[in-house]
Amino acid sequence: MEQKSNLKPQYCNQELTEFNQNLVATYYQRGKSNLRLKNYLAALQDFDTVLEIDPQNVKAYLIRGYTYGEIKDFNQEIANYSTAIVLNPKLAKAYRSRGYAYGILQQYQQAIADLNQAVKLDPNYIQAYFNLACIYHLVAQHHLAIDNFTQVIQLDPQNAQAYYHRGNIYQYLEDYPAAIDDFTQVIVYNPDHAQAYRSRGQVHFQRENYRSAIIDYSQAIFLNPQDWQSLYYQGHSYRQLADYPNAWASYSEVIKLKPRLASIYRDRGYVSGKLKDYTGAIADYTHGIKCEPQHPVNYYHRANAHSFLRQDRQAIADYTKCIELEPNYHQAYFNRGVAYSSLREYHKAIDDYNLALTTLALTNKSQSPVIYNNRGIAYQQLKQYQQAIADYTQAIFLDSDYADAYYNRALVHHLLKNQQKFFQDLATAQNLFLKQKKVKLAQRASEMIQQLDQGI
Repeated sequence: MEQKSNLKPQYCNQELTEFNQNLVATYYQRGKSNLRLKNYLAALQDFDTVLEIDPQNVKAYLIRGYTYGEIKDFNQEIANYSTAIVLNPKLAKAYRSRGYAYGILQQYQQAIADLNQAVKLDPNYIQAYFNLACIYHLVAQHHLAIDNFTQVIQLDPQNAQAYYHRGNIYQYLEDYPAAIDDFTQVIVYNPDHAQAYRSRGQVHFQRENYRSAIIDYSQAIFLNPQDWQSLYYQGHSYRQLADYPNAWASYSEVIKLKPRLASIYRDRGYVSGKLKDYTGAIADYTHGIKCEPQHPVNYYHRANAHSFLRQDRQAIADYTKCIELEPNYHQAYFNRGVAYSSLREYHKAIDDYNLALTTLALTNKSQSPVIYNNRGIAYQQLKQYQQAIADYTQAIFLDSDYADAYYNRALVHHLLKNQQKFFQDLATAQNLFLKQKKVKLAQRASEMIQQLDQGI
């Protein structure tokens, strides 16, 4: 005891400092281990102990800030980085980390300031440029985002993610050649990057280069068979090429992956209709209605399929439901009018044609010559010939090449025994049918003219 009491104070303090340093290192390493194991609370306790012993330990503030970020306590994360910056104002990593945390909290101006300070302190700080580019993109400063991703690529020419994100911005800005170049670079450096194939496919699709789009979507699907979006747009691409069997197959694969996606049933229903499988189309639209019962388009398209099958009552019921959900759906009024005409309920047909014209006017859309022509037919069937002539005339006024309207007006003139006007309209209809390559209709008009010439 006497020997210990005779030790010099300086020697005791030196032993204590070394002990604390070892203790700090031990807690710090154990905290890192807990962090790797995602034992975040235990890690925080260890880092707290480090800072109790050594309040000036900048590394401990940095890693404790990171740990708070992992448990989404971003305010504490920022506080720790701020303390690190106070202790070492030239520490680029602290600014970068704090800037990232500000970005998570959508405090974008603070994030930009910190990240700019990070690259000012370290002009080769790739991660800071990358984060800065992402923030600029979020605040719609797209060209600054491109500049910063370009800086990342200059520092790291094989950074596939920088090419990918820059490509997305080019695509957003509709600079499609630049977008394709960037997505291609991603694929060069990372041939298994399924999203790059899908994104490049999207650009090809937007440029209406559907065959190239299909190739890219197919590769994306090969790399990720669960990629329903690539399957979906692959189906759209086939559809644009009028390759309806392949479009149907692609949409069917989407349905396997996303059975509650209402829009896919509309798309497959449309393709089924093109394949003249109207029963299949009705089944798809019915599924779509189950998924999205308040969407008027589902009822509208199912009604169309019923009409093709001559199921006019079912069609009328669906058009009516569509109109209940969307009162300004002028095409639904028109098609319902056609269905009523098929049932020879011409007064109801005329009412619907009137409503179709009214909704067009209310929505500031152009008048439709087809509606006037069809209403003229309904008036003609009701023997209201002057109204019929007026409608056919209006249809011709809106479309001077409307051969059917000339033909129909000619028939009414014939019924009214106005042979000169009958001949004039019929001759015009015949010429237009020939120009439009409607051979059978042109032949029918020609035969009627010949009969007129023969006095029959």
